[in-house]
Amino acid sequence: MINSTPTLITSLFLFFGIFSFAGAYLLLSTYKNYNQSYISIWAIGCFLIGVATVFLSLKGILPNFATFMLGNGFNIAAYVFFYYSYQNLVGKQIYLKWIALKALIAALFFLAALILVGEYFDVKYQPAIVAIGGLVFNFTVFLPALKIYKQLQIQVALGLLITFFLSGLVWVVRFIMILFYGLGFVYEGGLTNAITFILLCIFGILRFMFFTSLAGTIEWGKKEELITENHLIKMELANKNLAQSELQLLASLSALAMARDNETGNHIIRTQNYVKVLALRLQADGYYVDRLSDHAIELLFNAAPLHDIGKIGIPDLILLKQGPLTDEEWTIMKTHTLIGESELSTLEIKRDDESGVVAKAILIAGAHHEKWDGSGYPRGLAGEAIPIEARIMSVADMYDALVSKRIYKNAWTHEQAIQEIVSKGNTYFDPVIVNAFIAEQNSFKEISRNYQDS
Repeated sequence: MINSTPTLITSLFLFFGIFSFAGAYLLLSTYKNYNQSYISIWAIGCFLIGVATVFLSLKGILPNFATFMLGNGFNIAAYVFFYYSYQNLVGKQIYLKWIALKALIAALFFLAALILVGEYFDVKYQPAIVAIGGLVFNFTVFLPALKIYKQLQIQVALGLLITFFLSGLVWVVRFIMILFYGLGFVYEGGLTNAITFILLCIFGILRFMFFTSLAGTIEWGKKEELITENHLIKMELANKNLAQSELQLLASLSALAMARDNETGNHIIRTQNYVKVLALRLQADGYYVDRLSDHAIELLFNAAPLHDIGKIGIPDLILLKQGPLTDEEWTIMKTHTLIGESELSTLEIKRDDESGVVAKAILIAGAHHEKWDGSGYPRGLAGEAIPIEARIMSVADMYDALVSKRIYKNAWTHEQAIQEIVSKGNTYFDPVIVNAFIAEQNSFKEISRNYQDS
């Protein structure tokens, strides 16, 4: 058994060398389109390990310097590449020429240490230097491997971490056996040497397998993330296009409503700004914050012009009548709320119940004439049953109607309009919104002045 172990160990070296060459080729060919430095650097490390073990397997064929010395020098250089592959993976900028230079320096220092030990101490301690090199570099690579595992929490990263740690332990045990128990060169054979290098060969194969799996997991994860990101970008663009289509259609509908009614474009601008001022005040004061996010307020602003869109369904004889309406005519006029709600509900661009401008416009059109005490129309809703959007619109619409001149009335003063709305708090209007109106009365006055009808 003992006499056969040198042949076994030599065969292991040769096998692992061929395996390492094949592994380097496999990595480069599999990930050639990914352009990832850490993979290329690791593949070079695999190639150097292959060179190292082939040199070591040629003991007795080539001179000792070419086998033992150069073989272990290439091994040290390989560990430098493995270390910087991990450093690149954790985000550090790495330049291949500097890695090659550092690998060369490390190998030269290592060879110098072997020569000095052989010259000034005893050649029997040279395997101890090899063991020190193996344990130092395995535990050095262990540190960035640990960082990768903590960042990614991937099981294959843990497997790779463990293989470096166990390889380092094998080298620690070998160092102790050399120093205190007289264990000799690997080519001398022996059961301990055979077991040592069988374990190192197994850990080397596992190291390659775990790294390949880790690279695959990372790169496929990046690819899936890119696909997802592209999908989200397309969805966002589609939503923006849809939102733009909504706004264009709503603007057209609003223009149609104005053409049939006697309202002006400035009326729309004023009411839009009134509702936005009220909504922002309510949000700032902490009221209805679950329904008045920044996005919801923007939707409310864009939906406000359609509050009277239902008037397109009212006959001109009633809609444009300059005198007072009869009871029958007034009953017909009040149906504009239901007409507007119904027409907006049929729009094909309507999306889910809470996300779109159209959805807000439906709530406003159908309920902006409801009153806080339940005396409004069309459904007689009261209190919180009235959508917050409609409650805000109700105050804004009332203010603008009061301070604007109409055929059948003169414009009220700003102060008269405030007094009227305040007096209707708790009956017509939500008292919280009335308080917001009082707080923003100067803003209302400024908006009315800036966008007054010519």
